[in-house]
Amino acid sequence: MAVLALDISGVPRQWISHDDAITYHAKDAVAWSMGEIVAKYRGGTQNTGDQSYIETSSIIAVKGHGFNPYKHANVALTNRTLFGRDRQVCAYCGKHHANYHHLSRDHIVPKFLGGQNTWMNVVTACKDCNSKKGHKTLKEARMELLYSPYIPSHYENMILQHRNILADQMDYLLAGVPKNSRIWQH
Repeated sequence: MAVLALDISGVPRQWISHDDAITYHAKDAVAWSMGEIVAKYRGGTQNTGDQSYIETSSIIAVKGHGFNPYKHANVALTNRTLFGRDRQVCAYCGKHHANYHHLSRDHIVPKFLGGQNTWMNVVTACKDCNSKKGHKTLKEARMELLYSPYIPSHYENMILQHRNILADQMDYLLAGVPKNSRIWQH
């Protein structure tokens, strides 16, 4: 389980460890926090006899210039994020595959015909359908897409990273996801 680190304006920037979150608290670099307490680190005993501690919530906003605002501007196109975007459903037969080993990346316009390796030209395909389509266009292969490709938002990317996301973190991230995203579809 990780802590969702935001910039001071509330934009999610990265998942960080409890240790990193506690370090931000210790350096007084947390502008605000929300969500459940997920870690509590105990310190020494103070003059009053009380033990000191620092705790962190599941979501923290970090002060200062520690985050590069352009670092997550584009969502990296990997098989993991592609299969997540498409919810592990083949774009041609519609079957859901729980195992990534049965899935592959298909270029709608084949690469040898000038098709680019971009979010708008790739879909998840099971290996059988990808083999059937081969290096053909959809028309040549007599196949149709069951859903359209799209570019995931930054908020979706944070979800697609396949973390163990707590309910309060998921609620925060889903508030930034467009309602027409496949993440909302069941």
